[in-house]
Amino acid sequence: MSFVFLIIYLYTKELLIIPDLANPGYFFVSVMLVLVGFLISVKGWHVIVKTEIPGVLYKDAFVSTGKFIFSKYIPGKLWVIIGKAGYLKEKYNKSIFNLSSLSFYYQLIVIFSASVTGIIFVYFIDKVWFYALSGVIIILLIFFISLYKPSLSLISKLLCIIFKKEIKLPNVSKKLTLKLFLISFANWIIWSFSFYVFLLSALPSESVVVSMGFLFPVSTAVGIIVIIAPGGIGIREGLLTAGLIFFGLQAKEAVSIAFISRIWFLLGEALFFLVAVLLEHKRPITQK
Repeated sequence: MSFVFLIIYLYTKELLIIPDLANPGYFFVSVMLVLVGFLISVKGWHVIVKTEIPGVLYKDAFVSTGKFIFSKYIPGKLWVIIGKAGYLKEKYNKSIFNLSSLSFYYQLIVIFSASVTGIIFVYFIDKVWFYALSGVIIILLIFFISLYKPSLSLISKLLCIIFKKEIKLPNVSKKLTLKLFLISFANWIIWSFSFYVFLLSALPSESVVVSMGFLFPVSTAVGIIVIIAPGGIGIREGLLTAGLIFFGLQAKEAVSIAFISRIWFLLGEALFFLVAVLLEHKRPITQK
């Protein structure tokens, strides 16, 4: 279903194109770096889910994420949260509520770390805006820390009333939250660098600077937040276009690069998906 939504959108917008790349070698490297980013992202999911399933394997965390990577293209993005939680629920027979809660929490960490990574880009545009947005992020973080436990308790009570059974959503410690943030931050740094390498593959090297890589996390974070845009399609590309124009690209060229970047990241997602499917069906080696 997610593929159907994705292909229909790309076809109607005439985005199913083969990009004309100046340096295909850089493009290949950038796609591999996207996969490396996913490996790091899965580690964060593996770490948080171990609080609910102590014996969970990294392989299962990888498969649960990779198999549902395209579910974000289904409107509403609900399956991004529930998909990988549901896989582990069936695999380990654990509470879908607890696993979905952890999945949602990790998604919040991903958005926050992307915002922190992307704010580096704002520093190059306007230092006043950089300090202002940094202040906003700190304030939101304080509110989140202070309201997290009360909100968790309230949601648990509501679930108990709705499903008429005892449900207590797991609390994530501050120490674990910091660890998850650092893992996710490393992931976004890798993806920022991979976007920079992608730009090197599509543009003359003299027109590309390292700071352009930080356009990717901030545009992706906004795309995730706007739930009406499946996979952030259109939102991410619009912000990338604006950022590339700021760095000196012509509007037509910036639009083209922004939409080709969707194909670039899709290739990384497809590779992640295929590896997950192969891992799931790989038979364990038995010793004689």
